[in-house]
Amino acid sequence: MIANDVDPIELVVWLPALCRKMNVPFCIIKGKSRLGKVVHRKTATCLAITEVHPDDKGALSKLTETIRTNYLERWDELVKKRGGGKMGAKTTSRLAKIRSAKEKELLLRTE
Repeated sequence: MIANDVDPIELVVWLPALCRKMNVPFCIIKGKSRLGKVVHRKTATCLAITEVHPDDKGALSKLTETIRTNYLERWDELVKKRGGGKMGAKTTSRLAKIRSAKEKELLLRTE
């Protein structure tokens, strides 16, 4: 579990990539104070569960399954797609100039 309001963000920004690489379920929790309540501190930036009482294994497996289905398997849907693959006017005109310059150079070479 990773808090969303960590400052500086560099403390936890690498954790989601590592968790995905190692196939460890993770989730982003709203507020580091909520994580702090779990560990009886004022705040906590992240939380890793290593041991579970036998009585709580069912609850942990349910939580893990919920995280996997609602968050990790839908990661590509949830990640924002910036720009939508559309180029701006400046980029379009710059690429058109480059393309026309290449075409002129190719014509000069063939003649």
